Parts: sequence; structure tokens; C-alpha cells
Amino acid sequence: MARIFTSGLVAAAWLFAFAWFEARAQEAPAPQNIVSLNLCSDIYLLMLAEPGTVRSISFLAQDPSLSPIADKAKTLHANAGEVEELIAMHPDLVLAHEFTSPLKLGLFEKLGIKTVKVSDPQSFADIRANLRRIAKALGRVDEGEEAIRRFDAVLAGTRWPESTPRARVIVYRPRGFAAGDGGLTKELLEHVGLANLSGAKDDLGAYMPLEEVLLADPDYIIVSADALQQRSLVRALLDHAAMRHFDKTHEGARIAIPSDMWSCGTPFIAGVVERLAALPRAPLEKEARQ
Repeated sequence: MARIFTSGLVAAAWLFAFAWFEARAQEAPAPQNIVSLNLCSDIYLLMLAEPGTVRSISFLAQDPSLSPIADKAKTLHANAGEVEELIAMHPDLVLAHEFTSPLKLGLFEKLGIKTVKVSDPQSFADIRANLRRIAKALGRVDEGEEAIRRFDAVLAGTRWPESTPRARVIVYRPRGFAAGDGGLTKELLEHVGLANLSGAKDDLGAYMPLEEVLLADPDYIIVSADALQQRSLVRALLDHAAMRHFDKTHEGARIAIPSDMWSCGTPFIAGVVERLAALPRAPLEKEARQ
């Protein structure tokens, strides 16, 4: 009986200690000197951080062709990911991407500096998980949940009825690559009632010559708006005479989406969802194309 009583006391002590340490962890002050090494973590950081707590973001965050938070980022210190420079800032939190060099992050961790990584999202659920992970690290849990509510509200208002015909599309990326039917692209297109014609089974996609794109006769070709504005081989491809002929015979079928909306698969992809969900489907209903 005494042994049982003693065991009970030990268990209670462990539970008390666990609760105490958990409470202490929750009471830990929110970071006040945060740096980010990657555009993807930059976006989440500037979405959620308390003003005045961000010390430095990556230089890509200030590029409006890539970054949906360029306006916020332009007044902040921009870094090139050099560890020596960032350590000198004495950060109390370093944000990065899951593909950031482990060696680089290990140097921060050896100095006792906390690091948190965003994942490369393959679904809407992964975007929510990134929001929660970064919000928790920043001590901004409520702000993270509010961002999720806004994101989910867009999704709820744009879901395409499964029983109706789906438009046939090709997401045409730089250098003639068509986005594959996998990962986040797959979920996004299915959500708004679009069928991917590329044939590739992963999100990375595959090379698709312009001839194949046009022979597939998609209802829409989705391209980067920035590719149409820059002098490049990509623009030359999209300005090809065959593509111009497609534009004449398929009026309004080339859809230009700003690249910054797609960057990293963040909640800003909700803007892409809204844009694609609003595409006219009347010709499809007339032809009953699947």
C-alpha cells in the first residue's frame, strides 16, 4: 500500500513539473529581433509579425515581381543570407525554408539562436500548417488563426461544384514547362473546376513544346504576367506567331497571373483561386466538355 502511495506521489510530482515547464514555455517572451533567410519565410513573417520586431528579410522580398509583400519589405534591411552578417544582428529568432542549408541553420543553433522553417506546401492544409508554425514561433497565435479564417473564407466561396463540367487548362511556365497534375497545383485547379492537360503527374511538371500545347486545344492557357512584360526567351515563346493565332481564335483564353501570387504557395495564393474561379465557363456548358 505504501509503495502504491509513493508511486502516486512521484507521478503527481512529474505531472506538476511538466505543467510548470509547459506554463513557463507559454510565458516565454515573443521574439523581438527576427531575421528571415528566404522569400517564403519572409512572406509569412511580414504577414504575421508585430510591427517593429523584424530586423532583416531576404533581398528577394523587396522584388515586386516575386514578392507579394514587397511594399512592406522595402523599408527593412535586406540580407543575402550571409550567416556572419545576420549573427552580428543578434537575432532571437531565425526563419528559413525547409530547403535552406542545414549547415547554415546549424551555425545559428550552435549559438543558441532558435530557428524555425516553413515547409514547401503540397496542399492547402500545408499552408495552414505553415501559418500556425510561424504564428506560434512569433507569439502571434491569434493572428495566425485569423489569417487561416480569411484564407478558408476564400476557399469556401470558390469551390467548384463537382457535378459541373471542368474547363481544360495548361499552366505554362518559363522555358516551356507545363505544371504537372500534382501537389498544390492539383488541389488548386481541382478546387476551382479546372482540369490539367499537361499529363505530368507531379507538381514540377514537364517540358511541353508549344506545338503540343496548341494541339491539346485547352480552354485556357495560364501564364505568368511577368513573363509577358520582360525581354526573355519565355516572352519570345509566348509571342510566337502560333500563340498569337491561338489568341485570335480563343479570345480571352490566355490568363496572365502575377507571379507574386504564386510565390512559395502562401496564403496569397487565395488571389489565384479567386481569379481562376471567376473564369467564364459558358462555352463549356454549351459543348458539355469534360
